[in-house]
Formats: sequence, structure tokens, C-alpha cells
Amino acid sequence: MLCGYYLLSHKEKRRRWWVRPINERRKEQGDYENLVQEMRLNDVEMFFNYTRLTVEQFDCLLKLVGPSLQKTSFREPITPGARLTLTLRHLAAGDSIPTLAFLYRMGKSTVCNIINETNTVIWEILHPVVLKEPNKDEWERIAEEYFSEWNIPNCLGAIDGKHIVMRAPQKSGTLYFNYKKTFSIVLFAVCDAQYRFTYVYIGAYGCQSDGGILRLSSFGDKLNNNLLNIPDDAAFPATSKKTPHYFIGDEAFPLQENLMRPYGGKNRPVEERIYNYRISRGRRCIENAFGILAARFRIFHTVVFKDPENVDKLVQAAICLHNFIKQNEDNLPASQHRYVPLNFVDKEIDGQVIPGQWRNEVSQNCSLRRASDQRRLGARNAKQSASEYREFIKDYFNSHIGSVPYQNEAIQKM
Repeated sequence: MLCGYYLLSHKEKRRRWWVRPINERRKEQGDYENLVQEMRLNDVEMFFNYTRLTVEQFDCLLKLVGPSLQKTSFREPITPGARLTLTLRHLAAGDSIPTLAFLYRMGKSTVCNIINETNTVIWEILHPVVLKEPNKDEWERIAEEYFSEWNIPNCLGAIDGKHIVMRAPQKSGTLYFNYKKTFSIVLFAVCDAQYRFTYVYIGAYGCQSDGGILRLSSFGDKLNNNLLNIPDDAAFPATSKKTPHYFIGDEAFPLQENLMRPYGGKNRPVEERIYNYRISRGRRCIENAFGILAARFRIFHTVVFKDPENVDKLVQAAICLHNFIKQNEDNLPASQHRYVPLNFVDKEIDGQVIPGQWRNEVSQNCSLRRASDQRRLGARNAKQSASEYREFIKDYFNSHIGSVPYQNEAIQKM
């Protein structure tokens, strides 16, 4: 008798409506059919604020992902344009699922499914285009840009990690629990001198360190096994000795021939402090790349209330959109840049750092947080060749050939 009562009490409830009456007026009252179309025609600045894309960029993106977002149904399906705009708004503003459900006149489960599906499509369609592994020619171009922008020869980019703070996953124990006492996954990334990501590894547990994530990532595996198509050794400007190309990171990463990090500890000799300063200047690229990402996609301004799998999809989509917009915008005159306009990123004039505007938009409580803690990896186990190469770079930075005019004054302020 009790078993029969249990089954009856747990029968699926009969739905009150197949579609809520207010949602049947989606075409007349929904955001996409009204507000978005009005901004598109009459206020392109607000359209950019709403989606983080210009109208032209949106049309280009929709052309790429639209076919994969097209649905068939005996009822009139939600259009690819509406699905894409809804997802962009979620990323750009961090609007909650219930809020978007009201604005777009859809069910909450429908909104949630659309966002997850669209994030997946954006990653699958865009990452082979905007996040493909560089070949030798492209690595050489990156090295040339790095030297031109930051006076660091043979540098292929900066690496770092960031926590994506999220709600505590069920039955996960301490896997996602990090040193900041929050739950997170880690975004490990490499970027070039133009703040474009060249490699990302998403989804590492929050309890892992930067160095550990590097070892686990396919990037770390390829780096250690010379599988990254890195160019052949080349001489620094005005020198004859050929030396390896390398990436730069902070003290959380190990010292290797192809990965340079600062000297550890305090009260270092002047020459080593200058080396640390110059490496720190170059690492500003990855800091600004993360800053742009967080400033433009405000979903990262709060704790992300999603399961880890869907947090991964969200981050993947945001990274691809960042590169897609940046690559399109870089082909335009600087005066037409909206995503990264003038003064949006840090600038340095005669050693004086002028903070970028993104810093005013990203708070300390942003869910995109520094991944490495105060525990630093030692360099005592580094190969002698790596240590000798760092010494060579240090000497170059301190020479009249490789120095910058304001470096001595700059280290006095550090």
C-alpha cells in the first residue's frame, strides 16, 4: 500500500501550459525581435555594449555558427540569431538565466540549454580558426612583435593561469577547492604581444598549481618534447650567438631553456633585478589579455553558477570570441577599435606605467582570479643549460645593446 502511494505521489505533474501565454508573444515583445533589432538599425554603440560585437562582426559570426544553431521542430523554432544573441548577452553582461528567460520570453530550461549548446558550437566552429596552433612562420611573427613591443628577443609569448570561481560542485571533495578558499577551475593560457591567446588549457582542478597544470597540459607536453613547431635557434639583435626561442612566466613555473622565469628571492643584485623587471614588462601582455577578457565578458565578475562541464564550455566560448573580435578589429584603424580602444590596456612611457581602463572595470572580487599562490617553484633543479641561458639573457638586458633607457630608474620604484 505504501509502495503504491509512493508511486502515485511521484507521478510527473501535468503541465499547466505547453508554452506559457506570455512566451507566446515572443515575436511581439521579446528582446531579440525588438530591442536588438532596434539597436542594430539605430544605435550601433549600444549594440556593441549589448553583444560585445559590432554589427559587421555579429553578422560574420552568425554566418559561421548559424547553420549549426539551426533547429527543426513542428513548432516554430527559435532562430539562430536569437540563440546567438541570447548567449552573447549572458557572457557580456552576466545576466542570470531567470533574467534572460523573462527578457527573451522563453522557459528557464530552454535558455539554459540554448546557452550550453551555443557555447559548444562557438568553440567547435571558431577554435580551429582563431586558436589554431601556430606554425614556424607564425611563431617568428610573434617573436618579432614581442621584440618590437617589449624589447625581448626570441620571445614566443607569456604564460599564466587564472582561477574561474564557481559554485561548489556536488560530491567533489577538495578537488576544486583552491588556496583562496573558493571553488574553481583553472584557465591556463599563452598569449602573444597583441593580447591574443595562442593556447588555452581549461578545466584543471582549482587545487592544482600553475607548474602542475603546465606539466599536465598538452602545451607542456609538446613544449618538453619539442613538438610545438618552434623556430630554429636564432641570434639576438647585434649578437652572433644563436639561442633558443622561449616563453616567459612568473616564479610559479619551472626554469627551462624554452621557459624563462624571474630570479627568486629579495635583495637580488642590480643586474638580476633588471632582468626581472624586463621579464615582468613582457608578462604584462598576459595580464592585460586576462583583464580584457574579464572586462568585456562580465560573466566573470561574479561566481559562475554552473556545473564544471558547463563552466568549461562558457570559458571556451569566451576565449574564442575574444580572439575572433581581436583578430577582426586588428585589421581596422586604431580609431575604429571598440573592443580594445586606445588607453584600454596598460601603456608604458619612459618607464612610467599608465594603467589601462580595463582595471577600472574589473574588481578584486572578479571570478577570474590569479591562479598561482605564494608557494613558488624553486629553480635549483633546473638544467645547467637553462640557467646559463638565463644568465645570457640577463647580460644582454644589462648591455648597451639590449638595455632600455629607463630600466635603472624603474627598478628603484619596485
